[in-house]
Order: sequence, then C-alpha cells, then structure tokens
Amino acid sequence: MLQEVKPIWIESKKKEYNKLCGFLLKFHKAEQNDYTLNVAAADCYQCYLNGAFLAAGPARAAKGFFRVDSLPIGNRLRTGENILVFLVASYRVNSFEYAENDGFLQAEVLCGDRPLTGTDAYTLAFDVPWYTQKTLRYSFQRAFTEVWNLNRGFAEALGGERIVNVREAVIQPEKNLLPRASCIPNFSETEPCVIGSGSMRAGQEYERNFEVLRGPAFLEPTAVFKSFPKRKLECNLYEELRGMKTISFDFDIENGALREGLFRLYDFRMDGCGFLSLEFTAETDSVFYVLFDEVLTDSDIDPFRLNCINCVKYTCEAGEYRVVSLEPYTFRYAKIFCASGQIRIRRFAMKEVANPIAETVRFTGGIGWIDRVYRAALDTFRFNCVDILTDCPSRERAGWLCDGYFTGRAEHVLTGQNSVEHDFLENFLLNKRFEHLPKGMLPMCYPASHPDKNFIPTWALWFVLELDCYVRESGDTQMARRAKDKIGLLLEYFAKFENEFGLLENLEGWVFIEWSKAAEFTNGVNWCVNMLYAYALEKIGELYEDESAFAKAAQLKTQIRRRSFNGEFFTDHAVRQNEELSPCNDTSEVCQYYAFFTETATPETYPELWNKLIVHFGPQRKQNNKYPAVWFANAFIGNYLRLILLERYSRKEQLYAEIKHYFVYMAEKTGTLWENDTDTASCNHGFASYVLCWLNELNENKDNGSQI
Repeated sequence: MLQEVKPIWIESKKKEYNKLCGFLLKFHKAEQNDYTLNVAAADCYQCYLNGAFLAAGPARAAKGFFRVDSLPIGNRLRTGENILVFLVASYRVNSFEYAENDGFLQAEVLCGDRPLTGTDAYTLAFDVPWYTQKTLRYSFQRAFTEVWNLNRGFAEALGGERIVNVREAVIQPEKNLLPRASCIPNFSETEPCVIGSGSMRAGQEYERNFEVLRGPAFLEPTAVFKSFPKRKLECNLYEELRGMKTISFDFDIENGALREGLFRLYDFRMDGCGFLSLEFTAETDSVFYVLFDEVLTDSDIDPFRLNCINCVKYTCEAGEYRVVSLEPYTFRYAKIFCASGQIRIRRFAMKEVANPIAETVRFTGGIGWIDRVYRAALDTFRFNCVDILTDCPSRERAGWLCDGYFTGRAEHVLTGQNSVEHDFLENFLLNKRFEHLPKGMLPMCYPASHPDKNFIPTWALWFVLELDCYVRESGDTQMARRAKDKIGLLLEYFAKFENEFGLLENLEGWVFIEWSKAAEFTNGVNWCVNMLYAYALEKIGELYEDESAFAKAAQLKTQIRRRSFNGEFFTDHAVRQNEELSPCNDTSEVCQYYAFFTETATPETYPELWNKLIVHFGPQRKQNNKYPAVWFANAFIGNYLRLILLERYSRKEQLYAEIKHYFVYMAEKTGTLWENDTDTASCNHGFASYVLCWLNELNENKDNGSQI
C-alpha cells in the first residue's frame, strides 16, 4: 500500500490539541496516465491538487491502526510539475468521531507500481496560521469548532505558492496500516436556493436561556472531556452566537452583496452531509458566520438545537477566496450572516461526503409516496455508510453498534456486498482490549475514546447479532473466527451478572433499550435485555456450533416467559423485594416487539398478544390508544422491530401501509429519515435506511406495487 514512504509530523506540535498542519508534495507527470496517490493520516486530512480540492479522508480504524486511501489521479494531473497540498488535523481529544492518536501524514505517489515520491523525503511541512486552534468543542461527541482567519496567503498555500511558515517534518514511528474496503466517498457538490434574507444584530441576548444546554462543548474542560479552558480561547463561538438576534426577516430575495448586519437564508432541499464550500469576494475586511441545521426552528436556524455549535466563522481581509470547511457537517438549511464589512457570495455549495453507490441505484416504485420514502432512505444511507457505519453524520458521526446492525443490512441489499460493514466490524476486533472499559466489554461506539468509562452492555449483544447477519450475507467466516475470542470474553463478562435463574440482573453501564419510557425500566432484571441475551446466545450457537449456548438460551427463554408475561403483555422488568425477584407492572410497547423479534414469543405461542399488536398498535395508536398502560414505542428502535415482524410473518400489505404512516412526513420535511418520530433529535440517522430492505423488493418485483 505504502512502499517506501515514512510517516511524518511537525514534532513540536505533536501533543497539542486541535492542531492543523500543512504538507506540500511536488512531482512530475510524464506522458503516461497511470498515477495513484496512496495516503494515510490521523486524525483527518484534505488534499488539494494544484490548488483544487481533490479528496478527504481517511477511512477510520481502531486506535493504533490506520487505513490507506488509494486514489487514481492520472486524469487529474497536468503534464510537468504537479503540487499536492495536504491539510492534516490532529485533535488529540477524546471524542466519538475519532480514536485518539498522534498526528501524522504518510503519502506516496506511484507511477504504475513504481514509487515516484513520498512524504518523508520530498515534503515541505508548514504551519496553517489561518486556522484558529483554541476554540470550543463542536459537541460532546465531536472535536472542535472551526474558526478561520483568512488572507491572500491561504490561497497561495493551498496552491503551493509562497509558503513562508515552513517547519521541520520529523519521521514518526511506523504505523499499523490496513487496506480500505469501503469506496472513496463521493465529493459532488449540491447548490441551494435562497429562500429569504433579513437583518441580524450582534451583542444582544437571545430571548431563550441557552445556559440550560447539556452539551459540554459549551462548558469548561474536565478530566474526562478534553478541551481548552475558556480563559485561553481565541474565539468563543457559543458566546458570540448567543449574543445574536434576528431583527427582521422577509422573503424578498436580495442577490447583491451582504452588507454588515444582513443575512441570507439558503435551502439545500434535502438534509445532507458534506463540507461547506464557498467562493466569495470580501469587498472590504469582513467577518461572517455560516450557521446551519437540519430543520428550521420558528422559521430560523437554531445553531444549538442538537447541543452542537452548528457554525463556521470566517474573518478575512479584502480579496477573492475559495474555502472548504475542514470537517463535514449535516444540514438542509444554512444562513450566512455578515457581521462586519461586505461580502459577495459567488458560489455556495455542500461538497457531499457520501457513499457513491447511490448514484447507480434506480428505483421506480410507481407510487409517489413510495418513491419519496425510498429516496429518503437512500439519502440517509449514503450519508451514513461511507468509511464506517455511523448513527448520524451530525452531532456524533460515530460508529455505533445496534445502529450498524440495521445499516449493514441496507448496505447488503443495495450493493450485494458488506464492504463498509467489514471495516466497521473489524475495527472492534483489532485491539485485544479497550482502554477504560471492563475486560470483555465492547465499546458502544468505535473508533472512539471513552475515558468517562461509559458503555452500553446491550450494544455488545447487538454486535453478536450483526456479526451473524454479516457472516451469512458475505460468507466471510474468517470474521467470525477472528471474533471468537472477543465473544468468549464478552460471555465471561455477562456471566458475572447472572442470578440464580441464569438471568442478567443489575447490569453496569448505560442499559439502553430505546428512546422511550422503556429506558426507565432497566433496573433489576430487565426482560428486553434478557430476551436479547438469549437471542445472542442462539446466534453464538449457530456461528460456532456451540450446543451449550443453545441450551442456555432455551433455559433463559423459559424463565422469561414464566416471569415476564402477565397473561396479557410482557412486562419490562422485575426487582428484588425481600431478596425475592418480584415482577413490576411497568409495560412498554417495545418490550412486546423485543419478545417477538428475539423469538421468545411467536404468533403461534402468543396468538392473543400478537393479534393485539397487529390490530391496536402501530403508527395510528396515539390517535386511538386502547391500551394506555402500555408505554409508546419510538422510531429507534421499537417501530423498526415492529416492521421487521410484519415482514417476517408475511403481513406485506400492513407493512407498506405502516411504512407510509411512519415515514412519509419525514421524507417530505427533510428528505431523510429520523432518529425519533419527531424532529427534536437527528433527522438523518443511519439505522433508518433499513427501510430500503423492505422497499427494495418493490424495485425487484413491480407487481407488488398494485397491492399497496
């Protein structure tokens, strides 16, 4: 992958937070066209070829491991001298987005199979003073907010001209390099339409009190949350944004320059993920902000809606600029506010970071609402199945278990392969154990750092379920063999919490069921957890031909049926009273779906309950709630388990009718599918692309369309 080149970094910047370093690589192109750029980096990089954006990456890997991007570049080169400029960010903080590693760049240009040039011997390293280092965190889950101070030197540096802030690049220790199974993402650009304009004022307090926000991005650093102290910040975007207020708003589109105090509101027509790409003229020295979000709040953008700081700030001298944000962000709407000076936006776009498979998919269900929902699921997929399987590309951009189970199935349905899922699962297997977590436990999301020692034990069980699906779909039995020791340690971990009945009781960590009232019923013996435990044991039995796992699962299911079912519904948990395990009356809708999903119950063994669920539950239940004592399910994950059951037991007409009720309003509002059944959280959530697994059948068998 990388034949002769060595990893390098600016040694004096090795331990700093949020350091952006530049590297310049020159080489000559002859007449042939077979040129390849191979590159690995930490934490992330952007590459510019002769001053134009070329690519960004890399594919993320486990801590201490690094995947190599391989880019054919022959058709992008000019004859003679070519210049590659890399911007490489090393955050060195705990986050859900990246494993915490030392920064480095390792890049090499090949002509055919012959190394032409590489970073250790041919690269010029330089500081990037236009990037503000000491800023707030973007969110608890991701790294830092972006604040740029631009002048003519920035464009010259990206083009490889007149670099004056040169530093010494030092060869770093050898890296554990891995191939990238996933495709290089699509970096096509999407342009918005202008939907409004108006005026804003800085220095005013918002009417809403944002001090109640939970996001530590707004707070001082702690022992388990690395950041800069407020007193050392060069820019505090939180304080600046909360001091702004929209004064006037109208829909008269102003196409000229943005003067001080004016803003323009943009609609990208769909909630996507990508880099902010701007071409603009600063007619005077200027300061402007780009604010963004997935939805509008009271017809305006609330940059703090997800406990993030959805804003990039630019301060610039007069001149012409082309800029691309360092990190990808997720939004449908954007607002450019000129706080001082005067700017003229020549071009504004989202440079998408998306799975390219979507470009090859052609779906014609023949019915309008089906086409809209399918497109929304497809767009949700392509933004969450890039280098790993992510929960959402917005506040976290993280590789979560459970979410991955659903997105992985969508990947196989769309592509016939499990390439991204391969890298996603492999990341959990590369290291023998995980820092800060109990022996045997898997991280809830990865690659990531978890110094707060938080984990979700149930997500480790979803890892087993996903591994089983992956092996059956891909035929990659080697992955199962590689995971065997990890799963053995996981079972040893859970064995410590088994009570006298073999049931898991009082688990450590964040015991998560779904985003509903069911999350409050996790103390004692939670029946959803134990249903999942039994189901995972069955999958372990199948993966490794382990009869003892089958026997243990059968015993668990017997106990669950006896102790959880109250004659009408499965209750959620039982607690100790006078040392006896006593049932609680708390009952959730999702618990019923767990029971049938894990085959603890079937329509044949519990026909009355199954009939209740089919007739009286589902998307219209809130309008006609016959069973008010049973707490509602939510999109993640109860509604999806319900739909899986409708498909499993061949209730196709009802399945499509409920898909329409659950998802059309999401598709119409954001063009994507959501984390919850309301837009209060992420509106672009990877697991939701599982809808493709149901609707793709219509693409293969058009006759079904007439039945819907």
